[in-house]
Formats: sequence, structure tokens, C-alpha cells
Amino acid sequence: MLSAATIVKRYPGAEGPVDVLRGVSLTLAQGESVALTGESGSGKSTLLHVLACLDTADSGRLTLGDTRLDTLDEAGRARIRRERIGIVFQSLNLVPSMTVAQNLALQARFAGRLDPAWLGELTERLGLGSLVTRYPEELSGGQQQRVAIGRAIANRPEVLLADEPTGNLDEATADGVLTLMQELVAETGAALLMVTHSQRHAERMGRQLHLERGVLA
Repeated sequence: MLSAATIVKRYPGAEGPVDVLRGVSLTLAQGESVALTGESGSGKSTLLHVLACLDTADSGRLTLGDTRLDTLDEAGRARIRRERIGIVFQSLNLVPSMTVAQNLALQARFAGRLDPAWLGELTERLGLGSLVTRYPEELSGGQQQRVAIGRAIANRPEVLLADEPTGNLDEATADGVLTLMQELVAETGAALLMVTHSQRHAERMGRQLHLERGVLA
């Protein structure tokens, strides 16, 4: 489904370009769940941003199904983000001026795939039914995280990319959020790639990848 081949990403440094990703290759199959681990600074978030079409690689090939992503312009990459890839950011990026209901529907509206029945089911499954008129600042951390996951999966993306989705939660809340995310991904048939620092959570995924100094070990 999602395939990356020899992805290289460099950033400017004081003494010249710094290779953050050094020829990373991976594949995600439909319905597969994969954990991406690695030390801070190993390039995990950079790789996720490249896969999500939020950033471009300096070289390498990236495809989603039959679509080449690395050759798209910004408008094409934005369309892929709207329609085919769901993203759960570490900082959540909920819109503070929107209610829970509006945040949940945002991605699906952008993609032109708002399904009220699915959105209603999703809202209840996430335990947000009584909170739909609240704003993000009125929610707990776990509730905000569930909104972010719901928004990312509301348009039934082919791939869900999650950057430390449980990193700021206590252990019990994190376990519940991860279980919900896995169940929803399984139901939609999406592939899931989750960046995590928790080995315990990584072991709950179907497969583990470890990034070390820009290379998959």
C-alpha cells in the first residue's frame, strides 16, 4: 500500500548538510500495524513527515498504491493528505475555536467524504458523545487525543500515521487510547504506522521497525 525506497532527507547544518534519513526503505501493507521506535534525534518524526507528504525527501521513491508521491507538487501532496492519509500529530493540532463535533468532521469535510452515520458511530466509539459541544480546552488530555484520532480516521484513510499518540498520557489512559485506535484502524482496513518511545506499546503492533541515526536497524 505505502512504499518508501531509499529515502534521503538532509537539513542545513553549521558545517554543511546533515543527513537525517540515510536511505530508508519500508513498506506498509493494507491492514498492517507497525511500530517505529528509535532514540530522540534518530529521524522518526522526519520520516513520518515525509511519508505523510508534509515534507519532501531529497531523494528516493515514495508510492501509495499506484500513485507516485515523491513527484507530486504541493497541491498534489495536499490532496493526498486530505483524501488518503490520516495523521495524528504529537501536538494534536486541534482547532481551538471549533467544538469536538466540528474538529471530528474537519478532515472528512476537506476530503468531501463526510458520512454522518460513520461520524456518529465514531463519536460514540471514542466516548465523545456527551462532549460534542465542548471545545478542546475543556477536555482532558485523553479526550483531546481521542478527538485527534477520530478526526484522522473520519474519512476512512488508506494509511494512518501517528506520532507518539500516547506520549503525554498516563499509562491507563494511553492503553485505552491505543486499543481504540487499533480497533478503528482494523475496522477501516487502514495501515497504521505509529511512532512510539514505549516498548510495551510497540509490542502491541504487528511489526516493529527501529530507526537509528537515520537508518532502519
